[in-house]
Amino acid sequence: MLQSNYEVSKHLLQLKSKRPKRSSSSSSCFDDFVKRLQNHAAMFKKHLTTQLFQKKKKKKLHLVLDLDHTLLHSVLVSDLSKREKYLLEETDSRQDLWRRNVDGYEFIIKLRPFLHEFLIEANKLFTMHVYTMGSSSYAKQVLKLIDPDKVYFGKRVITREASPFNKSLDLLAADKRRVVIVDDTVHVWPFHKRNLLQITKYVYFKVDGTKWDSDAEAKKDESQSNGSLANVLKFLEDVHKRFEEDLGFKDLRLLIPCRQCCY
Repeated sequence: MLQSNYEVSKHLLQLKSKRPKRSSSSSSCFDDFVKRLQNHAAMFKKHLTTQLFQKKKKKKLHLVLDLDHTLLHSVLVSDLSKREKYLLEETDSRQDLWRRNVDGYEFIIKLRPFLHEFLIEANKLFTMHVYTMGSSSYAKQVLKLIDPDKVYFGKRVITREASPFNKSLDLLAADKRRVVIVDDTVHVWPFHKRNLLQITKYVYFKVDGTKWDSDAEAKKDESQSNGSLANVLKFLEDVHKRFEEDLGFKDLRLLIPCRQCCY
């Protein structure tokens, strides 16, 4: 057996010694070919890495936003208190106050401070959806104010016609592990509380039965720089950063406080 292996090895060495040697010119051509092949491989690797990065960058997380008492407060014009009537004269000069007719009813709509800044920044990090218990005609009027060019929400709007009793992420074409909900009301999300980040209810106008002055009557408002939307944005930016940094992290809900915190 050892002799057989020796004979085979000897034969291979003889064949190798008899193999014609490449000339210097052919060797140079071969080296050039190898270099070109290596360059192409390096370029392909760079292109592939770029494509993967861009694909990863496009994979945004999802943000579901309520409308009433989360992004704005609206009431019927007929329900304004006497001390709030002055606002009707300011709707043409203010960018946060609007009058809109919805299904024959006239509403006055007050946008929450920091709303526009919030939408601009959140849109960079999340695919955003509107989910409201209001009617589709009401949502359409509100969206004309806050997203007239459909930059933020597009057609990603769910209203009470599609979801009349409770809200559910089952109506979204999104992985539930990658969704954050911002809503002032907890009980409307019976099955997805782990996704919910509760925001303080925004109340600007007088509410029936309250004895204290409304913000509109007192001519004051929530803080622009340190209000609820500003604080929620800081939290969302932190969550997004932590999620992106940990490539193996798949469940965004683990970054949301277990108990609902009002921001």
